[in-house]
Amino acid sequence: MTGLQTLRVEVLESIDEIDAIAPDWIALEQRTPEATGFQTFAWCRHWLAARQVSGSSAKLCVTAVYVDQRLVMLWPLEIEQQATIAIARWIGEPMTQYGDLLAEPGKERGHWFRAAREHLWRHRGVDLFALSRLRGDSVLTQLAVGLKATGPRTSAPFVDLTGCREKARSQHKSVSRRTKQLARLGQVSLHVVEDPAARIETVRIALAQKRFWLRQKGLYSAGLTHVATDAFFDRIAASGDLLVHALLVGEETAAVEIGFVHRTAYRSLLGTFNLRFAAGSPGHALTSLLLEKCAAQGLETFDFLAPGDPYKMIWAKQAVEVDTLLQPVTIWGHAGAFALKRLRPLAKRAQTALPQSARRALRKIAASS
Repeated sequence: MTGLQTLRVEVLESIDEIDAIAPDWIALEQRTPEATGFQTFAWCRHWLAARQVSGSSAKLCVTAVYVDQRLVMLWPLEIEQQATIAIARWIGEPMTQYGDLLAEPGKERGHWFRAAREHLWRHRGVDLFALSRLRGDSVLTQLAVGLKATGPRTSAPFVDLTGCREKARSQHKSVSRRTKQLARLGQVSLHVVEDPAARIETVRIALAQKRFWLRQKGLYSAGLTHVATDAFFDRIAASGDLLVHALLVGEETAAVEIGFVHRTAYRSLLGTFNLRFAAGSPGHALTSLLLEKCAAQGLETFDFLAPGDPYKMIWAKQAVEVDTLLQPVTIWGHAGAFALKRLRPLAKRAQTALPQSARRALRKIAASS
């Protein structure tokens, strides 16, 4: 950066301010090689509109770094109040599956990062920065030298499609056998839901099926219980930014896969199935056909996202590490960081160790309290 260029850091706190920089945001996302699709203007704007109508009390805290009049770095954050602790998170959490900042490539990235970080750390009203779901190859991971990941670590499995253009279906024999069971009930085919109204309806049904399955298992999903989730999916499904695939057995929907394509990667957001077809593993059959389709279209990666659940490993042979950076700035922030780092994982492990019947009972008690 020459002496003639000026560095400016701004914090945007209203949707009007966000809309005003939309062209610059979109251009910066396109210039960020590491971008995953979860920090695009469209994704974040859909979320902000959804939480606005859902009554969420989160506040915007989008930090923009400019060199002269050019937007070169963007931290898309919002502040959520939990009890007495104000926590800054990525816009769209818990639906945003990868957190990161956007940044123009170049040797000045580190300088921009330090300026934005210092500005953010001084931001009044924030106790804790909980920057979660950081891929090992994210911009923030590369730049946050001296700030070690301090939260729970997980992994995001993916399939490298470049080595299987001819045959992306590397199924287990059991999957193939169960797919044949489905074929006895009717022709098995992959259908793209293209009509906007049909996409919205299919996504709503898929969300209901997933929530029912979670209740039966006594499990909890932060994403599916957030007050903005339904409105968010309605908006993004209507816009066409989501891809909705259905596995048809005859003319009946046996499974649904919801995701999106960003550059050369397909991101798998949500999969569900009709319990009537459960014996035939319709979810695996759908994944098999979708892998073939993505490979045929020239995509390079099929990303199952975190966590590294066993059913994903049937297909995925590789994974990227996903970390969390917890940065407290007040005494309340230190308490919040301890809870997120130590207490929440313990609670999750304790819950999953319980029998399904006990987990279901606990969920009923929580719902009625």
